[in-house]
Amino acid sequence: MNTDFAGIRSVHYIKSDPGLAWVKDPEVSIGPDTPLDSMSILTPNVVRLPEGGFRMYYTGLGPGRTIDASYGYILSAVSKDGLNWSKEPGIRIDVHGPNATHQVLCPDVIPLPDGRWRMYFEARVGDRPTAILSAVSTDGLQWEPEEGVRIAHFEWSFGSPRCIHVGSSEKLGELEYRLYFHHYSFPMRTGLDAHNHIISAISNDGLRFEIELGIRIAQESQERESYAVYAPEIIRLADSSYRMYYSGWSDKIRGGIFSASSLDGLDFIKDAGPILDLDRPLDYRMVSEPCVISLNDDRCRMYYEAEDQDGTRRILSATSA
Repeated sequence: MNTDFAGIRSVHYIKSDPGLAWVKDPEVSIGPDTPLDSMSILTPNVVRLPEGGFRMYYTGLGPGRTIDASYGYILSAVSKDGLNWSKEPGIRIDVHGPNATHQVLCPDVIPLPDGRWRMYFEARVGDRPTAILSAVSTDGLQWEPEEGVRIAHFEWSFGSPRCIHVGSSEKLGELEYRLYFHHYSFPMRTGLDAHNHIISAISNDGLRFEIELGIRIAQESQERESYAVYAPEIIRLADSSYRMYYSGWSDKIRGGIFSASSLDGLDFIKDAGPILDLDRPLDYRMVSEPCVISLNDDRCRMYYEAEDQDGTRRILSATSA
């Protein structure tokens, strides 16, 4: 086992609850300024690097794509302070056969006990339902897709995964993997009865998952969730409870970031209202896909995808108050 691996504290873990009060940062984290991402930037995921600093994985699309049929692929950037980012050259994961021929998006990267990294991501083939796949890497830059699919169904679309390590329910001292993700109707339809909600699955090896009973976050608000709830950012806290930030989308409002809490990671209680809304020029048309990291000064930073009033997409951030 990797001696640097911290078990349940190794990913999506923050000692103290970041809470509900956030202040948007004026800086742009990732802007559309290269041939690989000038058309679209989406779905941030940030990991803390063992040597210090952070790496952000995100979805990009631009005229420099290597495969014309591609609608998105995974790129990366690095930062020392979590505020100023430098893009890394190349594509981390491109579209590929047989289960991701048209789009890969929504990365979530976790450390493994053997020292490698695993990325879970959403993938699309033509007009079929989206599925969740995975890839592994020794350095976080060169990735090898793993065989098969992690979560898929011919009648439902799955995506925006987030994975945490949890203690095994059967073997003391061993870890399991819990994957949170959205569950969408296919073809996509709207309405509070569309079953476009957040669910979870459990696995003892991170590859073969069994969907757990129940709904983690349900569609309930006609005003803010009539299209879907999705993009769960799950955080394990030091007291063993959980904070989840997630997105809600309605027929009237394109996004917004919301929050819920749980004692066991399964039954969540929603907090009232959005914690980040569409309220400034840079995110006037969309706020979505939260990702949270802890900073060195005990504050937290939340990254999110945004679209301005001109339709340009970027990664922005907010800092816990």
